[in-house]
Amino acid sequence: MPDLDALLDRIGLDSAPPPTLAGLDALQRAFVARVPFEDLAIHLGETEPLDLDRVQERVLAGGRGGYCFELNGLFAWMAEQLGFGVQRRESVVGPRDVPSPTNHLGLVVTPQDAGPRLAEVGFGQGPLQTLPLAEGRHTLAGSSFSWSLAQEDDGGWWWTFDEHVAVPGIRIGAGAVGYDAFAPHHERVSTSPESRFVQTLVVQRPSADRFVSLRARTVAVDGPGHRDRRLVAGADDLAEVLDATFGIDPDVLGPARIERLWERAAAQHEAWERAAAQHEAWERTAAASAGA
Repeated sequence: MPDLDALLDRIGLDSAPPPTLAGLDALQRAFVARVPFEDLAIHLGETEPLDLDRVQERVLAGGRGGYCFELNGLFAWMAEQLGFGVQRRESVVGPRDVPSPTNHLGLVVTPQDAGPRLAEVGFGQGPLQTLPLAEGRHTLAGSSFSWSLAQEDDGGWWWTFDEHVAVPGIRIGAGAVGYDAFAPHHERVSTSPESRFVQTLVVQRPSADRFVSLRARTVAVDGPGHRDRRLVAGADDLAEVLDATFGIDPDVLGPARIERLWERAAAQHEAWERAAAQHEAWERTAAASAGA
């Protein structure tokens, strides 16, 4: 069983927030500010079956985090312990009309003094506070981003992301399921060669006016008035980025694991460059053929 007090301390809360809307938003803001979205365990060969005790061990050590099944799962457990109503919903990140198996854990959390809210701490480019589970465009106070929700015919929801997010949105399932329902999806997403999590090392953290991401060797900053890119130069630089940008302690990871992560990131970047060059060559050939 996870330790609620230890988790609250990890995210910088001195006391348990009340099961109100204000308390829920405070919980989400604190969580996303201090627990990064990251798939380092996959690239270190340290993937384990989905288990909240093991997720907590990682989150409590050295500034680590996890990805959606892990972080939203842990947040859901915390919210339940604090007295909120919680529904875990099978969800899909990606285009709206493209069929795909479950690859995300969606959360609908209900405070005692408000209607249901869409909570999200396991995406890395999401809002800092919860969104009302209601149709329309939602802009949060103090945020540069906006989000839209529309109900689907089956009772689920389509969540359209802000234009600065790398993917279009999430289909949120209509019915609540238990946490165990995500175990086979976690195994597939964390081990299949076809999984984007297996293909690319990713660390992300949102803020009020920008999203900061590390994908393979590329550090990206996106948001209104922000579009910056730079390449990580080596293992030492990677350790600095993990520490200074995402709060992940490289001393806890250790030099050998940092080196493994760097080797993975460098290989992924090289593969991306080859694919980009091949695509550019194909476009040149197609343009020349069209003009002939």
